Amino acid sequence: MSDFAQTGVICTLQRLNDVHLAPLDREWLPDRSARCPISLILPCHAPDLQQPALRHICEQLTGAQWLQRVVIPINGLPPSEQAAVRSQFAQQLPISHTLLFTDAPPLNDALALAAGRPKELLRPGKGLNVWAALGWLHAQRIGGIYALQDADVLSFNRPTLARLCFALAEEELQFDFAKMYYSRVTDRLYGRVSRLFLTPLLHSFVRVLGHHPLLDFLLGFRYPLAGECALRASLASSLPFHEGWSLEIGMLCEVFRRIEPARVCQVDGGTGYDHKHQPATGGLLGMCEQIANTLLQQLAIEGCNVDHTIRETLLRTLQRETAQAVKRSNALARLNGITSSPSQEIADALHFTNTLPTGPLPTPQPLPSWETVERMQPSALELLSKHIKI
Repeated sequence: MSDFAQTGVICTLQRLNDVHLAPLDREWLPDRSARCPISLILPCHAPDLQQPALRHICEQLTGAQWLQRVVIPINGLPPSEQAAVRSQFAQQLPISHTLLFTDAPPLNDALALAAGRPKELLRPGKGLNVWAALGWLHAQRIGGIYALQDADVLSFNRPTLARLCFALAEEELQFDFAKMYYSRVTDRLYGRVSRLFLTPLLHSFVRVLGHHPLLDFLLGFRYPLAGECALRASLASSLPFHEGWSLEIGMLCEVFRRIEPARVCQVDGGTGYDHKHQPATGGLLGMCEQIANTLLQQLAIEGCNVDHTIRETLLRTLQRETAQAVKRSNALARLNGITSSPSQEIADALHFTNTLPTGPLPTPQPLPSWETVERMQPSALELLSKHIKI
């Protein structure tokens, strides 16, 4: 029996069959996108440019009749390599696209002006890249729907992205924001930060603080850390943006404040969604620390008491919740004949739990919404638009 359960405040749009994928991609969505244009943001780090995943994504996107343009913000690329990258995309992606080199002047100067910071304090990476792409779209007065797609997905297929966009393009459905979810499983379960840290942390907050609308909203998402989402241009322009690993969870918190949960959905992206994997003691620890800081900051904004006394209780609760998460993951793996290592997952969960901050919380300093930039620093938008070669 297919899963069509609706268990939270977020509408879940499961994938009940594959029969609809071809007509949705080739007929239904092209018809809707003629009235509501769709732009895709494909943020890249320099190492992504030579990976098989990006070449495969470009091949898939080439056949997207419903896609008006692709905006590709790139960081970490030396100026001497920009011409070669332009040529690469001209060959691999023969549809309308715009490259934004976010490290390079004068674009970097325009972003610093928009952010109200010295450019040395801009944090290069996906958050800044996505924010820059949204700024360029806003400056060009390009409305409609914006979709975000990670560039490191080896298993990417165009109809899955089309499903995500269709949830917004079909206006009768009345959604303004759609988040993709998918299972990260190959010969073992991945998604460790979600399984062994974020979900237990959210449950721990509920146990310690009680139910809160923001916590219930976040718990409604099956994969809140997924990088793939779609949102209306008007919503995108109103959102402050968080940098680093705080991007996804920070975006959901900002969406929560601006639209009703009834205008939000999550779309099933299928199985085997293959991102690059990282060791638990490497970048994942920094990810957990930033996620925890962001959640504590956002709950403080909502008026919750998250002082050091509460956090001591939260830590003890989190230790119990992560132990339960490991148990559940092991049961899921064994029942499906998948490799499982509970002892390793316990060790990973301990590393993640130890990132929970105990001292004073840093003051959140998100990048301003592009509506705010237009009001406070309109010259930044002019510079952003002026120096981009389409």
